[in-house]
Amino acid sequence: MGQTGATRLPHHSLLVIEDALIHRTIIAQIGEKVGFMTRSASSVAAAEALLRTQEFDAITLDLALGENVGLEVLRLLAELKSRTPIIVISSSDDAILEETCRIGRSLDLDIWKPLRKPIDLTRLREMLEQIKLCSGVPHVAGG
Repeated sequence: MGQTGATRLPHHSLLVIEDALIHRTIIAQIGEKVGFMTRSASSVAAAEALLRTQEFDAITLDLALGENVGLEVLRLLAELKSRTPIIVISSSDDAILEETCRIGRSLDLDIWKPLRKPIDLTRLREMLEQIKLCSGVPHVAGG
């Protein structure tokens, strides 16, 4: 069940939104090992440019993006009516992480359980594998 009007490569795609180069690199490498083609954005503006022109199968989102916050990206994704699974990654305390995820869900976004920094790389890999397996597969009751 492909989407009409959008060019979709046969590969799964991951957008890594993270301002710290080392974290961006590690997350992208994990995604590539799982089988995603990865793109990266280090700012809200760079993420917006990519999100307005391309579709992704998964997104990882750091909440602290320089002087901006990841919440701006969540608002953009809601405006675009995105159904892409989003994994929020942050060193913020649990209350901020949970509130951000609650806001994302209230915007009707597919927010997954957040990951705290330092990132549990095994858990990230498991989550991306799960997203990849479910990507493009119609959800059928009992199946």
